[in-house]
Amino acid sequence: MDPRLDDYSDLVELGIDIDESDVLGNKFNKCVKYIQGIAGTLNNEVLLKLYGFYKQSIEGPCNIPKPSWYDMKGKSKWEAWNNLGDMSSDDAKNKYIQTVLDVSPSFNFEDTQMKTDSWVKVSSLAHEPVSNTDICDFIQSGDEKKVKEYLAGDTNHKNALDDQGMGLIHYASDIGNLNILKMLVEDGYDFNLQDKDKQTPLHYAASCGHEDCVKFLLSCGALIDIVDVDGCKAVDVACDSVKRLLKPT
Repeated sequence: MDPRLDDYSDLVELGIDIDESDVLGNKFNKCVKYIQGIAGTLNNEVLLKLYGFYKQSIEGPCNIPKPSWYDMKGKSKWEAWNNLGDMSSDDAKNKYIQTVLDVSPSFNFEDTQMKTDSWVKVSSLAHEPVSNTDICDFIQSGDEKKVKEYLAGDTNHKNALDDQGMGLIHYASDIGNLNILKMLVEDGYDFNLQDKDKQTPLHYAASCGHEDCVKFLLSCGALIDIVDVDGCKAVDVACDSVKRLLKPT
């Protein structure tokens, strides 16, 4: 197997807001949150399948261009979604649910205490779980107040990578939340931190086209010549709209 395709644990998505009367939606959401906690035990094929069903459920048929040839992981993600064609949202949710039941027959929809510790530990700190398991949700939802509370209480895990191989600063850069990104940097988080694939926050912000975040990271001194495991710099994975910002002057 191509070594660039050996880890898709970062495909796990977060839950979404669901109307309590939506039975299918609530089952789907519980499955999504459950998968967050067991992603490390699943193989790439299952993770890609779940990713495709999730995107189809939330966004409908694939609506993004096929990634460049060198972005092997991005291309696999795109294919997992694009191959679903015009599948309806409800069908995709049902297939996501069935996939979860296939890999975890003992999964219980009524168990409200399901483990969902997607942000728990780093290999070097395996005995020290990060205190707030909801921090990624806070960043994803842009809850600045909760993030501030977390930062005020956590002093030991600033540059830790979670079970998905990402740091908090990667999540903020991926989402494109400039205010939270600034909070993390001001609190001492490393703006050149590399994830499990050696990508920096600049790689994340650039690949998503978050121009304001790219500009901020560059103003902080983010390095443009760091390469990931595929030998790609941030400019190599950047959206066209931000490539000009990443070219050496």
